[in-house]
Amino acid sequence: MSSEAERWDSDLDERATPAPLLQTFAWGEVQARVGWTVERVKSLSHGAMASVLVRKVGPVREAYVPRGPVPATAEAIDSLIGWSREFGIARLVIEPEAPESFADVLTEKRFTQTTPIQPQHTRILQLQTPDELLKAFRHGRRYNIRTGIKRGVVVEEGKDAAELARQSAAVERRESIHLPDRRYYELLLDALPWCRTYTAFAPDKREPLATVLVARHAGRAYSLFAGRSGRRRELLGNDLAWWSAISSAAEAGCNDFDFWGVPPPNARPGHPLEGIGLFKSEFGGEEVAYVGSWELVLSAAGARLIAAERKTRAYIRGLKRNIP
Repeated sequence: MSSEAERWDSDLDERATPAPLLQTFAWGEVQARVGWTVERVKSLSHGAMASVLVRKVGPVREAYVPRGPVPATAEAIDSLIGWSREFGIARLVIEPEAPESFADVLTEKRFTQTTPIQPQHTRILQLQTPDELLKAFRHGRRYNIRTGIKRGVVVEEGKDAAELARQSAAVERRESIHLPDRRYYELLLDALPWCRTYTAFAPDKREPLATVLVARHAGRAYSLFAGRSGRRRELLGNDLAWWSAISSAAEAGCNDFDFWGVPPPNARPGHPLEGIGLFKSEFGGEEVAYVGSWELVLSAAGARLIAAERKTRAYIRGLKRNIP
């Protein structure tokens, strides 16, 4: 890690506990490699800071601040707006790691709520020893883990982007959703200081059954992506992959584990995250709600151009997904 990266992350750690993974120097480097320009701003009011992702769309620019600024205060938001105006930003999108009540501050500053990019609702599990964790899980999850172990499922920790991509592709086909490709997983595994995959294998022919990708930062583990083939369900490989990811974080001394996305508490039956939300809830932990994603239009004409470009990109993604 460079001295610049160390200084940034050290300053970030002084402002939040735990410091958000998506505001770290390394996360900015990941986004820089997929087309964003990273502006690391330390001059915000009251010592706040923000890693701002900037993207050009023709002659205009949009900015996105994932899980920032840090800390999220009214004064920091004012400074960020001022910086955006000076930098010629047409549309500013922020997703502060702040409670839902922070919406009052953002509304007062003329932000409007928009579709979340990062999970607005998640579940965070306080880590104990693996034995204590297992005892605290719901009966069904505990039974599945112990049964999977008895049936010989083996989980390997590594950096297997290719297998995660194959497992994720199976989820894409079942759920009709869009997930990153192998190159993005490789980038995360390469650029983040600590990032690993946990892949469960059948005991006989070593058929891969499920993979979970986890990053760790500042004492928190994040399950950023996961996939499962849906084959050999009787072996309960998906349960074992998640259990290995959680128990390994506990053994490494992490304080908690962020399951990175669950449906909102008032979600109706049939919500896209209903199944995975139920699955994650059986590991325990506390549901956490953030304020969500908010946008401020600083140039109406520029924002219209950005919206048109986004609509075109979404259309092209849909075409690619439907190509046999």
